[in-house]
Amino acid sequence: MVQEEPVCFVNGRRFVLPPGKAEYTLLQWLREEGLSGTKLGCGEGGCGACTVLVSSFDCDANKIVHRSANACLTPLYAVESCQVVTVEGLGTEKKMHPIQSRLANAHGSQCGFCTPGFVMSMYALYRARIE
Repeated sequence: MVQEEPVCFVNGRRFVLPPGKAEYTLLQWLREEGLSGTKLGCGEGGCGACTVLVSSFDCDANKIVHRSANACLTPLYAVESCQVVTVEGLGTEKKMHPIQSRLANAHGSQCGFCTPGFVMSMYALYRARIE
């Protein structure tokens, strides 16, 4: 029997999840991969600074479902076969996603630490509603 590697996609890029990291959260792994836009705030899922979009295929509904997830609470291997989008996957400084630009233009941020989480929560809601 062929053992398949655990795979996920982050911002459209394929990753083989590392073996032996069952104690890791998605947040720890994302930051080790250099995706520092997903922040550790409270570590309990209450502040939302670690919010990412997780998309997966629902076999019963026969469609892709999009949901926000607190990366600080999500076990790393829970995203196997999923697409994860972080704030880095939405836009850049030169070409922001409309959610990012509207939030910036309306001065919808204070210090900015939690702003990526706000953006990802709004984006997850948007993606869940349009499909």
